[in-house]
Amino acid sequence: MKFSNRTFKLWEYRVSHDQLLLRSPKTEEMPTNIDIAFVGVKYLDLPTQLANLELVATEDADLARAKEALATIERESEVFVIQAATRRHIVVAVAMHTFENSLDIFESSLEKF
Repeated sequence: MKFSNRTFKLWEYRVSHDQLLLRSPKTEEMPTNIDIAFVGVKYLDLPTQLANLELVATEDADLARAKEALATIERESEVFVIQAATRRHIVVAVAMHTFENSLDIFESSLEKF
């Protein structure tokens, strides 16, 4: 899944539920937010801003990085890879979901996930 011409920000992290929200906020040119939510987050390696984000398939090197960081990974399907430009970033989480919405800047889609 590719999100060209959008910039995502590390929008919210809820420690109590291990939830992470990346958001590309709406603008005049783009009237909706795009949210990428993760639940059951165990590890993340992300900058606070990502341009032209793409969700890509996990490769062996990504799994090795996750295993190095956590020592053990319960399921390889828990390793999500986000590519921005030429850099690959990983999030280890139980699940991920994307939302398109028109929520206000102070509203969170994590409550719906």
